[in-house]
This record gives sequence, structure tokens and C-alpha cells, in this order.
Amino acid sequence: MIETTDGLIPLVDRWVEGWALSRGAARHRDGDAWQVDVAAATRAVERIVAQPTPAELTRLVDETSTSDVWLSVVGPLDGVARETLARLEAVTHAERMMTAPVSATLLPADVILDGDGDDQVVHVRVEVDGVVAARGQAAVVGEHVVFDRIATEPDFRRRGLGRRVMAGLEHGAAARGATTGLLFASVDGRRLYESLGWREVAELGTWRGRGLPG
Repeated sequence: MIETTDGLIPLVDRWVEGWALSRGAARHRDGDAWQVDVAAATRAVERIVAQPTPAELTRLVDETSTSDVWLSVVGPLDGVARETLARLEAVTHAERMMTAPVSATLLPADVILDGDGDDQVVHVRVEVDGVVAARGQAAVVGEHVVFDRIATEPDFRRRGLGRRVMAGLEHGAAARGATTGLLFASVDGRRLYESLGWREVAELGTWRGRGLPG
């Protein structure tokens, strides 16, 4: 069940802070939205906004003019918002913002924790026969920790490695003072996170411009 609350906007603010830190990307305010300079193969810029007003959503859609500019909207959409967003190309409508409490846990024996305790970004990996089979990272911002880039290589899926990566990240985050986890989950990822006790707090949709970059 999605449990959107009045505290969604500050929660998204904190997620953006952690996500930008995890990716080493600059971020700045753009009206009610955040602009993150992602500089990735998929897009140059992503704007993230929670529960925008109709006027603000129209402005953001107007400025999402090329395919390397993405717009992510967190929270439920009414008919007017959907009509406004229909001017863009949909990337995904199936993601969810999720949260869970974080507590001190033992580091699984086969999980490798990279870096030291002073790093704000925790990196973990699981190796099988000397090959990195699963990995993930998480950025700690105050009492929150943003989980990011959780991935298992295709040849090693269905072995529970994702659960061990999450346990390793929770171990590292709790040691740095985090008490609440945040993440944006895909359809496939949600099954894992729900099994670990994470709950959905809001819908997330992403769109991109229809014009050519450059």
C-alpha cells in the first residue's frame, strides 16, 4: 500500500541530497524542483519534484525539451497533471519511493565493505570465485541513508545476494548514525525490498523530452 504523507516533500529533499552525494553530482534548486547534473549516458540532467502545483509542473514540462533532460515526479497525479506530462516521453511509471528503519546489524561474512568509517558513501560487494557478483552503495545524510545502485550480475541472480548487499549497506549506514533508509525502487527491486520490510510511501514517474540533445 502506498502511504503518501504530508511529509513527502522534505523526504524527497533528503533523498535528492543523498542520491546526488552517492553519484558525485552537483544539485541545485530550480523552483520547487531539484536539478541534479547527472552527466550519465542516459541523461545529462534530471529534475525531481514532489507534488508540484499545476503551474510549476507546466513550467518543468516546458523546460524538458530534449531526450537527455529527464523529469521525475513523486506523488499521485491527477488528470490535469497526466495531460500535462503527456507532452513528454514516458521513461517509467512503475517506480516507488520506499523507506525502512535502519538498525545495527552484523556484516554478513561474504560481504566486503570498502572504504573506512569516515566515508559518507558506503560501498559493499559480494564476490563469488573472485568475481564481483553483486554490489551496492548508500549515502548517509544525517539520520537518513539513501540506498543506490543495488545490482546483481545476471549469472548470479536468485541466490540471495541482493539481500546480503542490503544487509552490508545497513551495517555500514547504522555505524555512521543512520536510522532511516530511503530509496527509489523499480518493479523488480520492490519485491526484494518488500521482503526486507520496506514500505512504499509514494508513486514515482519519470519522463524525458522528445527533442534531440545538443
